[in-house]
Amino acid sequence: MNRSYLSASFAIVLLALTATALRAEENKAILPQPAGTVPQVGDKTPNAQPISQMPLAERISRAEAGDPAAQNSLGYNYAFGIGVQHDDEEALKWLTAAASSGFAPAQVNLAYLYEKGRAGKVDLTQAFRWYRAAAEQGDAAAQYKFGNMYELALGVKRDYLEAANWYRNAAEQGNANAQNNLGTLYHQGLGVQRDYALAFYWYSKAAAQGLAEAESNMGVIYEKGLGVEKDYPRAVAWYRAAAKHGARRAQYNLGMLYFIGRGVPLDYVSAYMWLGRSAAAGDPLAAQSLKTVAAIMTPHQKLLALAQLANPQGAGIATGQQQSLFTAGGIENQ
Repeated sequence: MNRSYLSASFAIVLLALTATALRAEENKAILPQPAGTVPQVGDKTPNAQPISQMPLAERISRAEAGDPAAQNSLGYNYAFGIGVQHDDEEALKWLTAAASSGFAPAQVNLAYLYEKGRAGKVDLTQAFRWYRAAAEQGDAAAQYKFGNMYELALGVKRDYLEAANWYRNAAEQGNANAQNNLGTLYHQGLGVQRDYALAFYWYSKAAAQGLAEAESNMGVIYEKGLGVEKDYPRAVAWYRAAAKHGARRAQYNLGMLYFIGRGVPLDYVSAYMWLGRSAAAGDPLAAQSLKTVAAIMTPHQKLLALAQLANPQGAGIATGQQQSLFTAGGIENQ
């Protein structure tokens, strides 16, 4: 057999093994949302001015007087060093004060500090306690994080049914990460009966909000024909959207589709470029696949691919964009 045929066969095997559903990533770096850029419940004064846009001295005065919104805003700022020097102890003090008064956004933020070890050490018991307090008040971000703790067995015994229930509560409020993760539970039949139609429904809700993992999962649905007709061009379109948003597995899958010419014309340059981006992002399979693609490329094709790799804007990849912490399951500035 010739080398090209072996390479294509290898690619098909890898596609079958790796086009899997992605959960919203919990461990990626989350940049702080600049204070006051997104109006959120609990951040308003009676005259509708966001607490986070008030002068620091006024917020300190309000916080010392017991205003939980001001306490929460100060805690957020100290946690990320926004307008003040970063100080986890001050963040913990103000967030604890606001959370203890029942202010749900502060409960979410305090739980986040405990979960990530920002309160001295990782304390999943305290994280579980405060996420639950906010989740029971109907806070969508808390419901998502609370479900995530059940799914990943963080401070509690793994319980996929509980995870599904809390994800559903948050998903119905429009939380994109919860919508995606609920979709994965239906996709894989964890805690709920496997139902590709419901997986598609929740993935599409999250993908419509631009969540990269959900866009990638829509690609899987169409590539594999799970509850829908197989549609490789649609799979490519969804993988491309997710790849441009930085989803490394979508970059990998898109690269492999270019490599075998499925849903797109066969294109080794594009295959190498997307696999290279996936490898640079840490996808464990991409580096090996790069070697397979490189072995059948001409020197000129390699030069073109390397030039594309060096130009993220040329591939339409967003760079330097900050994420919404609320939808990404991070800390809230309210």
